[in-house]
Amino acid sequence: MNPFYENLAHFIHGAAFMFFILASIQLYPLRHRSNMMRLLFCSMIFLAFLEFKDMGFLIKGVWYNPYITSITMSTDMLYVPLMALFFFEVISPGWVTLRRIIGMSMPSVLFIVAYIIYPSSVIFKAAMLYALVFGTIITVIVFMASSRRDNYIKNNFSDIENLSISWVRKAITALYICLVLWTILLWEENWLNDAAYYAISIIVWTYIYRLSQKHSVIEMPSTSRLFMPKPEQKGSHEIQNFPFKKLQEYMENERMFLNPKLTLTEVATAIGTNRTYLSEYLNNDLDTTFYEYVNGFRIKEACALLSSDERRTLMEIAELSGFNSLSTFNRAFVKSIGETPARYLKKRQIKC
Repeated sequence: MNPFYENLAHFIHGAAFMFFILASIQLYPLRHRSNMMRLLFCSMIFLAFLEFKDMGFLIKGVWYNPYITSITMSTDMLYVPLMALFFFEVISPGWVTLRRIIGMSMPSVLFIVAYIIYPSSVIFKAAMLYALVFGTIITVIVFMASSRRDNYIKNNFSDIENLSISWVRKAITALYICLVLWTILLWEENWLNDAAYYAISIIVWTYIYRLSQKHSVIEMPSTSRLFMPKPEQKGSHEIQNFPFKKLQEYMENERMFLNPKLTLTEVATAIGTNRTYLSEYLNNDLDTTFYEYVNGFRIKEACALLSSDERRTLMEIAELSGFNSLSTFNRAFVKSIGETPARYLKKRQIKC
């Protein structure tokens, strides 16, 4: 292998170590904000430790000692349950407990202990296979659970900018790629793959670090369960009695959609119905979510403001339409109209 790739791998390895150290320092004052931030802080410290322990390979003779090398590499397995615990906490605040931390970490710890006592290649290979299979299962669970949680958020909140956890699915995919690269490295030494592994790790954890700071942790039902319960199906009689006309009147006349923090509970209370019935009506009869339903009124209001003769900035129009930010306004407008607000406004000005 080209010496350049080896030097590159060592350089990025050192950069990863420094990144996790700096991230730990910056997260220290934020660790009390939520259990999620506490887990992220602990994760950065542990990842820094995993990078630091590899410096032991610089000691003469250590790299060529298969017993020490295998133990050191086996310790990296703890990265997988750590990753799982963090994402589970993001998806379901309050899910992570000491009992669950021990339960999810114990198999990896037992593999390490077993190899220390009885250094067999069979145990080492079994441990690596377990880490890959476990990581695969975790990735699937995170995808399914985060999707259901996002549906719950869209069905209950009109402002999901810092509530949505769609970023979790992107992060877990990238980390799964890291896990596959790490597994390949265990069987075949390749400095280029080694460099790619650490580079991806830095990028992904930077992404996680930034999104975690913006993420708002909210209280939800069934936080002790990873998966949100599916909504109960109501009888046709109950749906037929739903005050859909009153809902429409309240949204149009009372202009409730102008409240950027409007929730499903507030609307249900205003029209004198149960929040479950309201959600059921929106999902099944209108085939939409509360978030999309409210945004429909906001987009209609924004189009009216864009078509008026008054000169306003897009930020002003977003705020006057009930959007909490310009970025949310742009995404919702493109999804509904098919083009950006700026392009929509420019086309109107050309026609005029």
